[in-house]
Amino acid sequence: MIRSIRRTALLLALAAPALAAQETKAHEMSHEHAAMKLDAEMADHFKGITLSEAQVTQVMTIKTKHHGAMDALKKDAKDQNDPALKASLKKHMDAEHAEFKAMLTPAQYKKFEENMSAHHAAESKGEEKHAMDHDMGGTKKP
Repeated sequence: MIRSIRRTALLLALAAPALAAQETKAHEMSHEHAAMKLDAEMADHFKGITLSEAQVTQVMTIKTKHHGAMDALKKDAKDQNDPALKASLKKHMDAEHAEFKAMLTPAQYKKFEENMSAHHAAESKGEEKHAMDHDMGGTKKP
């Protein structure tokens, strides 16, 4: 009986570091996933807005969906200045912003709208900080 207890204790003592390492690895992986960050463009759009981790994930998911579709539209377009292309791009931008509005609080969305107004004002003056992959004119700024 004592031998059995000693063997069990020895097995547990030997297994404990391996179990702890697995637990640490799992925690690190879940923390990495939860620590998703906004890219430079989205950080600019959401400047001054405190987002939860869930909201950050939603923002990046929404962006990926719409910007992927916009990139495909531009890639397939023969004329980047085609009014139909510009209308389709605007439709995606409007849908993206509507999805952002649905996930933000009213105060957060108000700040988002302010950021977008400032962004578009700077863009129209040629002062854009980041190259916009979804620029409505079909060209990227250097």
